[in-house]
Amino acid sequence: MRNPDPKPGRWVLPLVVLGMVLFTWVWVNRLDLPEVEETVPATTTAESATPTTGPDGDEENEEEVVETTTTTLLPPEIEVYLTNLAEDKKILAEVAADMNATNEEWDNREETGVTYSDTEVALVAISERALIFSQGVEIHRPPDIIPGLAEAHDIALESAIAVAAAAEDVLAGLRAPDTGELRRAALVEFRASAASFNEKVDQINDIILQGFGR
Repeated sequence: MRNPDPKPGRWVLPLVVLGMVLFTWVWVNRLDLPEVEETVPATTTAESATPTTGPDGDEENEEEVVETTTTTLLPPEIEVYLTNLAEDKKILAEVAADMNATNEEWDNREETGVTYSDTEVALVAISERALIFSQGVEIHRPPDIIPGLAEAHDIALESAIAVAAAAEDVLAGLRAPDTGELRRAALVEFRASAASFNEKVDQINDIILQGFGR
């Protein structure tokens, strides 16, 4: 009788592999599963507005530290006074710039081509502006609430009046029959008086700051 399977041994290896798989499955299922601790992810919340206590006992924010500065507001009348002084300094700076430019052009008239008539008209206008400047300083009196402030303003006013007087002397020096000595000397006085006024205004600011404990 003919054997239907000429190679009966070829089924041995698959049966062995199947048996190993079944054995492994049974063995694994009999093992005790390890206990796994249940963990809950930690969550933290931080509020920038809620302070916490640091290691030194100081309050601090976890995410943001808000810095605040305390400012002392000046009385309104002092604010107005300081604003007026700042405007006076600005006007003086403009007058001084025009004064210097006009005299420089005249001293170099051979190169600039400026005429005597143009220079005289310019110096007349500058002299008038310098006078208006000094009158403004006189009007801008400080409030009598800080000791020594009124006296400091009077000293600054003297410098402002000296500026106006020096501007007139520069004009008079231009009209003088000399070779320019009077005009140049008056110009030096004008510059010195303007610098003195600015210095006195800075001193006034210091008096105000000290008066309010800044």
